[in-house]
Amino acid sequence: MIDLIVLAAGLPGLDDQALLAAHRGKPLYRHSFEAARQTADAMLGLRVTVVTRPGVLDEAIRDFGFNKVVVSANRPLSQAVIAGAKAARSGASRCFLPCGRPEVTGGRLTEFLQGYILSGRPLGRMGEGDATVFAPYLLPQLLALKGEEDGSAIFQGREGRTFLFRAPAPSEEGETAPEKGPEA
Repeated sequence: MIDLIVLAAGLPGLDDQALLAAHRGKPLYRHSFEAARQTADAMLGLRVTVVTRPGVLDEAIRDFGFNKVVVSANRPLSQAVIAGAKAARSGASRCFLPCGRPEVTGGRLTEFLQGYILSGRPLGRMGEGDATVFAPYLLPQLLALKGEEDGSAIFQGREGRTFLFRAPAPSEEGETAPEKGPEA
């Protein structure tokens, strides 16, 4: 069981204005929302929660059928991650998708999560900063994050226990298979 947590708050440089700015013909947030919706439609049981600020993206979150968690403005990234981690179902792996990553499509996100499941590994990483996933037993470490920490430090020393997915560049999509990390 996986819960997908879209981080639309707490990310450095991604304020409300940036989320709503047009990118490739639609608001930036919409790329991540569409990827999340496609992935949820492809993977039964996947639940999507958006971490946002008060009054931001409310209508879009409702229209996409996502759950919402609100963090107050000017909170550090760790507080957005913690809020999302707490909102996930007990026993669920927690996948974090930073909003504002238009290169992460629903197809790529689905491939990443399916590969993570098949790998049997406790951690997963899609590219650099695109998406990360943590097994349920890592929840205490997520809840202990401080300041601008995003959970990346949890991967240190666990390279052999991490599923790595390097999505091909958009022009190469479908030509490159995911790369798995070294066997544990």
